[in-house]
Amino acid sequence: MTWKELLAENRVAAEPTSPAEIKDLRAVVRRNLSDAQIRKLSDDGRFGHAYDAARILANIIVRASGYRVKGDGGGHYNTFLALKAAEPAFAKKAVYFDACRRKRNSFLYEQANVVSHTEAEELLWHSSGFSLDVDAWPKKQHPDLM
Repeated sequence: MTWKELLAENRVAAEPTSPAEIKDLRAVVRRNLSDAQIRKLSDDGRFGHAYDAARILANIIVRASGYRVKGDGGGHYNTFLALKAAEPAFAKKAVYFDACRRKRNSFLYEQANVVSHTEAEELLWHSSGFSLDVDAWPKKQHPDLM
């Protein structure tokens, strides 16, 4: 979807961000990635923290692009749609993280022990790598926010 389509469907709103907001979001990402590494947590819990980090990282890209995700039609779902609009190079990551969103919904709302150890480790690996990508992206695209 394009920004124009996302705006027309009320999935995002045009809204500038600030360096302070980006800094605060990065702090939340660091906390979630750290929590996802705690081995004593359940695999569901570790997956949830790694997923939240990925979602917030996607939101950093969206916010840096001058938009805010709206909850209409599903806020997390809209975040990954908007990530694709913001940066087509992240489209495959958006698809992967959206699949993780669906898995997260299962253990968050319906049942326990949905996630395997391997899945939790894989998402943590992908989220950590995405974090590096997101660190570099605004420096190139929106250096005024860094």
